[in-house]
Amino acid sequence: MVFAKEDVDYSLYLVTDSTMLPPGTTLCSQVEAGLKNGVTLVQIREKDTETKNFIEEALEVQKICKKYNVPLIINDRIDVAMAIDADGVHVGQEDMPIPMVRKLLGSSKILGWSVGKRSEVETLAKWGPDMVDYVGVGTLFPTLTKKNPKKTPMGTQGAISVLNALEEFKATWCRTVGIGGIHPDNIQRVICQCVSSNGKRSLDGISLVSDIMASTDACAATQKLKTLINGTKYQFVECKLDATLPTAASIQKVLFQVSSNRPLVQHITNKVHQNFGANVTLALGSSPIMSEIESEVSELARIPNASLLLNTGTVAPIGMLKAAINAYNEVNRPITFDPVGYSATETRFHLNNTLLTYGQFACIKGNYSEILSLAELNKDKMKGVDSSSGDTDINLVARATQIVAFKYRTVAVCTGEIDCIADGTFGGEYKLSSGTAGVTAEDIPCVLIEDGPIPIMGDITASGCSLGSTIACFIGGLDPTGNLFDAVVGAVLLYKSAGKLASTHCQGSGSFHFQLIDALYQLFHENKPEKWSASLKKFN
Repeated sequence: MVFAKEDVDYSLYLVTDSTMLPPGTTLCSQVEAGLKNGVTLVQIREKDTETKNFIEEALEVQKICKKYNVPLIINDRIDVAMAIDADGVHVGQEDMPIPMVRKLLGSSKILGWSVGKRSEVETLAKWGPDMVDYVGVGTLFPTLTKKNPKKTPMGTQGAISVLNALEEFKATWCRTVGIGGIHPDNIQRVICQCVSSNGKRSLDGISLVSDIMASTDACAATQKLKTLINGTKYQFVECKLDATLPTAASIQKVLFQVSSNRPLVQHITNKVHQNFGANVTLALGSSPIMSEIESEVSELARIPNASLLLNTGTVAPIGMLKAAINAYNEVNRPITFDPVGYSATETRFHLNNTLLTYGQFACIKGNYSEILSLAELNKDKMKGVDSSSGDTDINLVARATQIVAFKYRTVAVCTGEIDCIADGTFGGEYKLSSGTAGVTAEDIPCVLIEDGPIPIMGDITASGCSLGSTIACFIGGLDPTGNLFDAVVGAVLLYKSAGKLASTHCQGSGSFHFQLIDALYQLFHENKPEKWSASLKKFN
């Protein structure tokens, strides 16, 4: 049968691999279990199978696909596809050139192409709508299904660059499927984050192998995948994701919850920050723990109201950092990420990007240089890890903060004389093929917080890091009725106001340290946000 290309459903795309079948199953039994429970497209990918056996196998799978009215795609083997009259072919960058494949297949067949670069998108756009029907975008994450992977995993940000290129080159006909290392623990994040910058395009489907092919219960596994893919809400923290403008009353509510819940804040942070951060955390009615022990992160994450501050100023082992991110993401506990010196060196650049790719963060906090670099608006290489506002255009900084919030579906904080906070969570909502309905980074809520210059704040160590502690306390202390944006804005308002108060009482940088802790303690326990000195206004 011939499938109308515009009607093909790419949402749950199963790729086969007979090398990972569990005992008592067959390739056909796993495929049928998938089709029976929601698989919308099947690709036979059998790299080490002889032609005769491949054709026999493909014919059996084809019968099952016809039974469920689902297209069958053949990976690489155009001869096999033509021999059995399959519905289409998927080829990679090193396979037969696309124009030749299309000539052999004819115009009615589905043709997919593995894409990972902007230049490849430009090429398919020049070919026009008669060549490539969909692209496999990836590889997104490390995967074991390819024995000798030729591509470095691109993460969600790499996928966004492909989506942006498709929009820029007006390849509107071309559908997209995320491929590589996608599993139930990251499906929602992938769909939620992989949105073009103009908000008009998101992935049209997710391609998976092992979660169905290697499952001992492929029916249940497929049902779970289908639920995640067709879902509408990515609830990555146990609180509300409402971006309405915070008020004194809503911030007061946050402080009551923090005081009542007394969150545990795990710090993975600068060595110079540890003691100061612990005292700041205690001043805010919370419990600090300085732990970089990989074997205990799962236990810590499961403590009620646990929160993680991940600060890359002093670099812990990458395995430990990933384990911590995974542990807190797994139980929907919030992570505050501070990518210290984001692009100051190649080492920091790659480390921070690796972590940003690996998990979902409730808040990303950085100084002007870090946020501008994260937003790809900083053309100059950073000089170390200090923030220097200088004559920085606050409009540019606010836009950068919005871009970071939008890209990572987080609440982003940019610190400086004027702090910017943007909420890009979109209430946790996501949907295949819909993007954000045209809403862009410039459209998301953003507020500015200022309290005049506090120059002495830059004369002590770990002042920015301790704002991270404050944010981690506030978002960790929320209960399900609390709101993430309120908590982050409240934390920044409190910290800025405490800094101002401390600066009026100290004798110098030494006494400013303990005056700041006293001020945080005083303002937190009084809980009268309407009297704090820092001001809040809407940016747009």
